[in-house]
Amino acid sequence: MPEPRSENVRRTAFFIWALVGAGVLGWGVLKLVGAVEIIWLPLIFAAGLVLLLNPLVEFLVRRRTPRVVAAFLALGFLIGLIVVGIVLLAPVVREQAAQFATSLPNLWNNIIVWVNDLGERFGVDLAPPSFETIQQWIQDPANQETIQNLISTLGVGAGRLLAGVAHAGAVTILAPLLALYLLIDLPRTKALAYELTPPRHRPEASYVAGQLGTAMGSFVRGQLMVAVVVGTLSSIGMALIDLPFFLIVGILAGVLNLIPFAGPIVGGALAAIIALLNGDVTQAIWAVAIMIGIQQLDNHLITPLVQRTRVKLSPVVIVLALILGGALAGLVGVLIAVPLVAAVRIVVGHFWRTRMLGESWEEASEAAIEITPPPERIAGLRRRDPTDQQKLFDTAEQSVPVAEEPSPVVEVTK
Repeated sequence: MPEPRSENVRRTAFFIWALVGAGVLGWGVLKLVGAVEIIWLPLIFAAGLVLLLNPLVEFLVRRRTPRVVAAFLALGFLIGLIVVGIVLLAPVVREQAAQFATSLPNLWNNIIVWVNDLGERFGVDLAPPSFETIQQWIQDPANQETIQNLISTLGVGAGRLLAGVAHAGAVTILAPLLALYLLIDLPRTKALAYELTPPRHRPEASYVAGQLGTAMGSFVRGQLMVAVVVGTLSSIGMALIDLPFFLIVGILAGVLNLIPFAGPIVGGALAAIIALLNGDVTQAIWAVAIMIGIQQLDNHLITPLVQRTRVKLSPVVIVLALILGGALAGLVGVLIAVPLVAAVRIVVGHFWRTRMLGESWEEASEAAIEITPPPERIAGLRRRDPTDQQKLFDTAEQSVPVAEEPSPVVEVTK
């Protein structure tokens, strides 16, 4: 029997070498991730497409449609919607973009007038260069080297441009194909993951996986639908006050609404700037008021109706996640920061509350996930119970074998 001191030394050495091994493994994983960087963006978008389209696929499968056909129909339906939207909006966007390019010199001159007036009020000579001066400086051959150095300093050289084109092409081509294969093989993938899980942990793993799937699917579908609604309302509101480039402002507000807090704020600021450059202060006030109204409507009505299942995250956590995601992975990091933090919140919160605090699965899930009650139904239609926790279970559990050992009893309030 080894002495206590030698046993402590052995354990300490084992712990140190385990940390060294974990560090080396982490370094190798990071190098591997960096080496195949081009594949991660299509995988992320493919996962988003799966979360978006899987309910439609499951609906068609329940209507006795083969899963392969259902996956093709769902993906084709989404592509069709995108094509129709592009066909309908492209002419107006192109026209407004051309108007913006034509009116850019006038807008810049208005900025100069505004800056000069501001400088005169405070007794400071600001005097920015005119648009014609800037244009002549750019076209001067003597300044071409300076411009090229500036572009290289900003990191937008030819190599980065080609990398961006490659990423865009990979997302456009690979993401739908990966999503199609994932949608077709999703039941088998879930069954394989279920079989690889130790039998005594299968019920709990299925429960937590169901929570993750429900919360992530609700987030992706909800954010996309809310972005469409916010973009539509913003475009209509800006058109009602006769704001120039109203459709561009609305589309920008809708797209940026995929990032929490960003859409109406940026859209309102841009609309106010355009109105002020046109010399219409009243229009700028109306634009800000409309965007504030849309944001309040989104926070208190649209999002609660669309995202019935939401992970409880404080605004501070969301803002920190967005900052950290942007610092680590740019725009992609900003897009995936909130759902990634939400997933960590569900998993870590479940194990902490069940292992450390001794709570049940239901108590742990109620602490992490908020289920918004559905709106009042039309008379004569059956109302669903908003406390139905069966929504949190993975829908694919019906297609996988039941664990041999008895599962913990989960009481569901009806």
